Formats: sequence, C-alpha cells, structure tokens
Amino acid sequence: MNRHCPHGAIATLLFWRGFAVLACWACLAGRAAAAAPPPSGDYPTAAEVGPAEVRLYPLADGVWAHIATRQVGETTYPSNGLIVRDGDSLLLIDTPWGAANTRALLAAVAQQIGLPITRSISTHFHDDRVGGAEVLAEAGVATYATPLTRRLAARQGSDVPAHALDGLQRPGSAVSFGPVEVLYPGAGHAPDNLVVYVPAAGVLFGGCAIHEAARQSAGNVADANLAAWPASVARIARRYPEAAVVVPGHGVPGGLELLQHTVAIVEARHTQ
Repeated sequence: MNRHCPHGAIATLLFWRGFAVLACWACLAGRAAAAAPPPSGDYPTAAEVGPAEVRLYPLADGVWAHIATRQVGETTYPSNGLIVRDGDSLLLIDTPWGAANTRALLAAVAQQIGLPITRSISTHFHDDRVGGAEVLAEAGVATYATPLTRRLAARQGSDVPAHALDGLQRPGSAVSFGPVEVLYPGAGHAPDNLVVYVPAAGVLFGGCAIHEAARQSAGNVADANLAAWPASVARIARRYPEAAVVVPGHGVPGGLELLQHTVAIVEARHTQ
C-alpha cells in the first residue's frame, strides 16, 4: 500500500478486490484456451525476422499479428501489433517500430492481404507504437491516438498520430472503434497504455501493458507506474474474461494466463 495515499483503507480494499480477479484467471484461461488455442511454436521470433522485415501471422478470421524487430544495443527485440479487417479495409493497431518497418508492413499487407489500411491506433507514446506514423499518413492512413499519447509523443520528438482518440481519460473507460473496443485500463508500462479487444474473434491485444510468458522481468520501466500496474491489469481481466488469445507487445501470444504472469513480475520488480 502507498503510505502517501490519504485514503489508505479504500486503496487496500481496491487492491484486494483486484487480486480476487487474479485468483480466478487460471480457470478463465483454461476456458478461453479450449475455445481457440493461442499460437503454437511457429510464431515468428526475433531471430527469424530480419531488419526492415515484417511478418504477418493469422490469429483468427480477419485478424493478424504483425511482427517486426529492432536492435537496441546488442539485443534484437521483437515487437507485435495487430491488423483487423474492417469491412473492405483494415484497421492497424500500432506501428511496427520505425519508418523502414512501416514501409515493409504496408508492402506485406498489400501482397498478402490485399486490402488497404485506412485507420490506425497507437496504444502508447513509445516509438515501438508510434514510430512510422508519418509513413502511414503519407500512405493515406488516418492515424489515431489519445490526446495524452499525442502530447507525450510530441514531447519526446516522435511521430505524432494526426487524430485524437477521445473518451479514454479515466481508468476503465472504453470506446468502440470500428471492429474493436479500446480500453484505457489505467497506468502501467506507460501512463497512457491502451489495450484493444476484437470481440468477434476473442483476440485481446495487450500491448506493452502485458508481457509474454518467457519474460521474467518488467522490462523498460522508465515511464511505468509499478504501483498502479496490477490494478490496471485487473481491470483488463474483469472486462475481457472471455478472451481466447492475448497478444503481448513483445513476444509470443498466449491466453489469459499472461495477465497473471504480468502482475507477478511487476510485483516482483516493485518490491525490489
């Protein structure tokens, strides 16, 4: 509990209510996996995706993950986004981390799917979510992000999505956007991180608010709110207990167990 909180009793109650949700995630994950198993061992890894290359991986009918990589220091990191069919066009969730990767994404989509990307949403202000937004705009894509994400992206000198995605100021608020629902669960990996749910497919894109099963650290926490992160993940669990596939911002998708895993490693980092 945060000793600086003037409403300690209320904070404690909310904390334990959130963890009551965590306790039931194992059974929820089992039910979701029975409905639609998450991707198997053929999901592209960082070693398999070269520089300025993007792989598309089908997750459900009309839903694909896009996978790109970026080398940071001596390490090559994979990064995920989502593509969702929206009638005769496509909705893009997150850029593939930079201008070159975004050009490769547009080429891959044209060749493998054959429908135009007309709109995009960036789920927070880091470059792995907004880097390449200017390339999208040049290609005629209407780029969206929350006002907070747009301000933070401009402050760090990154590409700024052109349009404001409103209605997501308060933790737990959600808006419909074409074939998806967008939820602001509260601060976590970043103050502005969003998640996106595809109700027709049971696919939840957790972005960088959710970690893959292989990750054993909280990762880049420079802009994180470690104290708030578990409660934000609990809001995601409460809203989408039926999710069949959960896509993290980096690494291999899984099921709802990724939410519980994320809380465990965030809590471990917070108590260090």
